[in-house]
Amino acid sequence: MLLCKYCNAQKKHNRSLIHHERLCKNNPVRQSTPFQDRKIQEIIKSNKADRGFENQYTKAKTIGMLVPVSSQKGKPGKGHPHTEEFKKRQRQNALDRKLGGVRQSKWINYNGKTLGSSYELKVVQSLEENGIEWDTCNRFNYVDPTGKKRTYTPDIYLPQFHIYLDPKNDFLIENINPSLGFSDKEKIELVAKQNNISIIILNKHELSWAAIAKKINAPEAFSG
Repeated sequence: MLLCKYCNAQKKHNRSLIHHERLCKNNPVRQSTPFQDRKIQEIIKSNKADRGFENQYTKAKTIGMLVPVSSQKGKPGKGHPHTEEFKKRQRQNALDRKLGGVRQSKWINYNGKTLGSSYELKVVQSLEENGIEWDTCNRFNYVDPTGKKRTYTPDIYLPQFHIYLDPKNDFLIENINPSLGFSDKEKIELVAKQNNISIIILNKHELSWAAIAKKINAPEAFSG
């Protein structure tokens, strides 16, 4: 559930939250439309029963306004082009709300927690077998080598040690991640340094608590 930062109204989806905040009565710089005028609302309401379905075009005709014209007429599905400033604001809003990031192709529900891979499942099962407390993680913001703002979510957190774990496919540890343009190892080093946290990368042979325990005090644990 998402909350409006101006009035704490609850919204289920980020898109509805953004729309609500844009027009929220408590927003000191809220946007307004002619359709918010009470007199215009009464005109629309009095005519609605005769016409049934209402949208921005029929409403505009009802009150004698210029009917909106799509800049993408004749190209269904394209929508309106957004300015770079708008896109920048949207990206920043997503970062502020800890949204976006990589979408997992497979989710695993385990003991009330959501894991992103079979590697993570093996790690947490080994942790539990050895009585080690663990939890899933919040996202961290970081700036990549090109200066672009991004988000990153470690896989597992060890509260007793204040250390994050990230079990990785061996190829991604050292090689360039095609979706980023740099390796996941470089990414994690940047995240650790910029957020002052410790993150340990685990390969497919290091998914047990015995292997993790050895690495906790090892230089392979990147520290911010």
